[in-house]
Amino acid sequence: MDIRKGDVIIIGGGVIGLSAAYYAAMAGAEVIVLEKGEIGCGCSSGNAGLIGRSYLEPLPSPGVIRESAREIFDPEGFFGIKPRLDIGFLSWIIGFLRSSNKKHFAFAVDTFSRLNAEAARAHMELAELGGGRYDFKKSGLLLIFGSNHRFHQAHKRQERATACGVICRVLSREEVLEQEPAVGEHAVGGIHYSEDASLDPRLFLQWIGGEAKAYGARIISGAEVYGFKTSRNQVKTVLTTKGDYRSEQVVVACGSWLSQVCGQLGRKIPVEGGRGISLTFPVTEERVRQPLLLDESHIAITPFTTSLRLTGVLELAGLDLTLNVRRMRGVHRAASRYVPMLQELKPIEIWRGLRPCIPDGLPVLGQLDPWENVLVAGGHDGRGVSLGPITGKYVTRLLNGESMGDLGKRLSPKRLQSFSFLH
Repeated sequence: MDIRKGDVIIIGGGVIGLSAAYYAAMAGAEVIVLEKGEIGCGCSSGNAGLIGRSYLEPLPSPGVIRESAREIFDPEGFFGIKPRLDIGFLSWIIGFLRSSNKKHFAFAVDTFSRLNAEAARAHMELAELGGGRYDFKKSGLLLIFGSNHRFHQAHKRQERATACGVICRVLSREEVLEQEPAVGEHAVGGIHYSEDASLDPRLFLQWIGGEAKAYGARIISGAEVYGFKTSRNQVKTVLTTKGDYRSEQVVVACGSWLSQVCGQLGRKIPVEGGRGISLTFPVTEERVRQPLLLDESHIAITPFTTSLRLTGVLELAGLDLTLNVRRMRGVHRAASRYVPMLQELKPIEIWRGLRPCIPDGLPVLGQLDPWENVLVAGGHDGRGVSLGPITGKYVTRLLNGESMGDLGKRLSPKRLQSFSFLH
């Protein structure tokens, strides 16, 4: 076997790339995964690990501009922008503003409703195989409100979720405290989503990467892609810092670096790195029973078997991975208002990563025109772990020449042409 040739090359060793490798290899393809760093070292490993039927709302929404404007001047707030003179960034911002309307919001909610339902089934299938090895738990998600104004909107959120087939219940303050004793007096109410699940993302990546290898996938770390050899409308060879690799088909699944890699093929994907922060703490005698989502501060609290993780902040920072210490402390302080036990805990790990964000809030999945044998899979923002397996399944269908139905049009890279000044 030629170690530098395969049926499929996947660029990116995060949750999307490894999921695609797993399903493609299981279907019989000779798969090569190329990762410029270490496997799972990017956004896929340090996130909250939430698998959400309830995560229906896209990043752009009718009220997001007003809410973000309040936060942008708070150095410890959940949202920030690193300004820069870059036409791609300006194009992304304009596209985001254009997408922040009621019509697109409803369209995106319907799309995520369908994706989330399929994703939940895919995760359950995988959990039957190895869930115990990556801390899979179907313990629900408790969304907590800290202001009466926001809590009054809870019934609208419940109605929207219920209309999408999501089982949930609005809880009074007393019911929240009964359901989660670790929550303090700051909570005024909540919504419980009983079908949501969670996993340890680092363990999940190790497991699914190992399963992909068991089916024959070759995973190459430290292989940074710097170019391509093409013939007519096909990519023939991928050039990396660890040599050249040839294949029949190529999948670009490199998260916030999608634009860089696709740009080498003459196609810019409008992806903005949304820098996030997580803090991981040791488990104490007083435990959080289930994953929590703090509505106003947009912080997730996820209990794993041997640790507890806080995840928050969205800074539009391009590819800048600099740790923002003030926002990191802000995450800890804001979470401690809701869960007082956190105040005295010291993190054993502080992490930051880049969520790949598309201006209309939807992932991108499909053929990269004009290249007949190149697929793009990415732009999942904070949904990578949740949608990773179903994205891997869809990638495998596309590699086999099968259709995604109308989801193919909804997620196609072609739709993104309208978000670029170059078109």
